[in-house]
Amino acid sequence: MGIIFRIAHYTIHDGPGIRTTVFLKGCPARCLWCCSPESQLAGLEMAKKEDRCLSCVSCCEDPDKCPGEALEKIGRFVSPEELLKEVQRDAPFWRRSGGGVTLSGGEPLMQPEFLFAFLALCKSRHIHTAIETCLFCRRETLEKAMEFLDFIQFDLKAMDSGLHRELTGLGNEAILENARFLLASDKPLLVRIPLVPGCNDGEENLRALGSFLGAHRPGVELEILAYHRMGTGRYEELGRKYALPDTKPPTREEMERAERILKEYPIKVTRQGGQRL
Repeated sequence: MGIIFRIAHYTIHDGPGIRTTVFLKGCPARCLWCCSPESQLAGLEMAKKEDRCLSCVSCCEDPDKCPGEALEKIGRFVSPEELLKEVQRDAPFWRRSGGGVTLSGGEPLMQPEFLFAFLALCKSRHIHTAIETCLFCRRETLEKAMEFLDFIQFDLKAMDSGLHRELTGLGNEAILENARFLLASDKPLLVRIPLVPGCNDGEENLRALGSFLGAHRPGVELEILAYHRMGTGRYEELGRKYALPDTKPPTREEMERAERILKEYPIKVTRQGGQRL
């Protein structure tokens, strides 16, 4: 059994074509800017919308009995077979667009046995498969997943391990080692960097990223994602504090500066949606 918290239908930024994206619960990282805090914990949890709460003491344990619909249970258990049945409803969209299923999170590689079983079912039905990952995992887990994956998207948030630990709570040694392995393979890839002002947008980090990618797979596509604040309200519902309350999305000038630096390296730089820069 696996634990998921959302299925997004008709997505267009999570791999080739129109896709169905399954969000798995649990992540080893605690990125300061995380826009999906409900993805972080591996188990079930409850969110509460205070503006809807009617102060009914008797219902605070059971969201199904909440008259104000203030409570939300986040996460549910599914078997690989149950999940396949749900996502296959979107098969007509995949066939027309060359799409398929993407596993995201959280970090989907935190549930490896469920991941392998579900991907094997997809491949037995010739469904195109993709994953979004931070690459913080054992090499053998990544190698096993690659047997079932047609496309891999991964983030490289900071190249210096000390800075990476400050921003995510994790060192990046295993991440970079896995990235080198993937870049040396023939697997179709997309590398991403979320550009967060004051965090990872320094010239030193950008040049280290461009140099690393250009050295290990010239021509690889790097997608720059602009930091956004769309998930900040979710922290309040979960009873947590958002770590970057004063950070604003990058300006056009800040994005263009990052683009200019990265375009000095032998890589293909795009923005979300695949626009060539």
